[in-house]
Amino acid sequence: MPGLNVTSEIGVLKRVVLHSPGPEVEAMTPKEAEADLYNDIIPLAAVRAEYDTLKAFLGTVAKTYELGELLAQAISATGNKFEFLTTLGQLCPIKNRMDELMAMDPRQIAQAVIQGLPSLPDSLSGMLSQRSFSMRPQPNAYFMRDSAAIFRDYAISGATAFDVRLIEPIVTRFIFTHHSDFLAQGLLLDGPRERNRFITIEGGDIIVIGPRVLAIGISERSSPEAVERLAVNAGKAFGEPMTVFAVLLPKERATIHLDMVFTVIDRDAALVYGPVVTGPRRARVLRLDTRRGGSPKITEEEGLLQGLWGAGIDLEPVACGGGDPLFQEREQWWSGANSFAFAPGKIVMYNCNVHTLEALSRAGFEVKDAEDFLPGSGGISGASVADYHRLVVGFEGIELARGGGGARCMTLPVEREDLD
Repeated sequence: MPGLNVTSEIGVLKRVVLHSPGPEVEAMTPKEAEADLYNDIIPLAAVRAEYDTLKAFLGTVAKTYELGELLAQAISATGNKFEFLTTLGQLCPIKNRMDELMAMDPRQIAQAVIQGLPSLPDSLSGMLSQRSFSMRPQPNAYFMRDSAAIFRDYAISGATAFDVRLIEPIVTRFIFTHHSDFLAQGLLLDGPRERNRFITIEGGDIIVIGPRVLAIGISERSSPEAVERLAVNAGKAFGEPMTVFAVLLPKERATIHLDMVFTVIDRDAALVYGPVVTGPRRARVLRLDTRRGGSPKITEEEGLLQGLWGAGIDLEPVACGGGDPLFQEREQWWSGANSFAFAPGKIVMYNCNVHTLEALSRAGFEVKDAEDFLPGSGGISGASVADYHRLVVGFEGIELARGGGGARCMTLPVEREDLD
């Protein structure tokens, strides 16, 4: 039976969960986009063309899985289906539709959960609006990172800050507690159960530095109470000292998660947004050291990179946007710091961030296009990621960026090789 295992951000990728954007991303008007947490409305055809390139490339280096298919498999047993729908019934007005839903095929239920279940036309809500739903579409579902995270062989179930995303962690939590190939050893935090006005946390804020070290953003999406609870729970679960670096992010649209300003790209390098991570006004950082059964010891650090260095982790910063403040800000907005590593020193990211790519090139990364590695795409004949020591794989993503995230946001790794 395959096991969950994530002990770093850069270990060789073995398995990753994705969700290909579907009709749910167009189930909004321009006025609704901000409430749905989008920077703008986006056309499905353009988004899918960009996303399919990312998925195709990842399929050449790891095993990829679709969220909807995993959910359908997890609820294939009648008891599981009833349990899942009963849980959804605590959030959505579907209790009077249980017979209808129980009669559905598991794939139909998975589709309805993600793409939406319209209200019955003869119901009050259905008569008042043709765009009312018993289960609303989930336009953020392709940002797989936020609803859950894997740390070692445990799952962290997201406690989403905004109601529009409440269903997503219910879906991923059910997979990690019911799917035989994706069973977690346990939950370090049960977001759907523990979420309240003080407890919110999303996977985009959780960076796995090593098997005993995490960096977690305190942001508009993740609260200090949730970060401390996660730190304490990790110490209890693993029975050994754990260190968490809590990074106090500006509560702004551009910095919704830590991975929008900081991602690890090699054993000794990180892609960073300078004003928040390395600049003179960089974010405040607190270090939490926890032991089994005890409250964390909290100390203040000079910054994230300085704190990591003190923990024996020396990461050289590569600046998103290069050295020009104008391009730093523009490319950070386009998720230029939001890269996803599929092996040490090998990452994938949007190629619209040209100044970031130039900075990576100066740091010794070969810059190639995803198409170069896809069979039949007209790229480099016989090209392999194994041919490169440090590599950036770029793909078109300007439409995806308008949704508000990058390559890391759209990927949920569930198994990586441990680093030596």
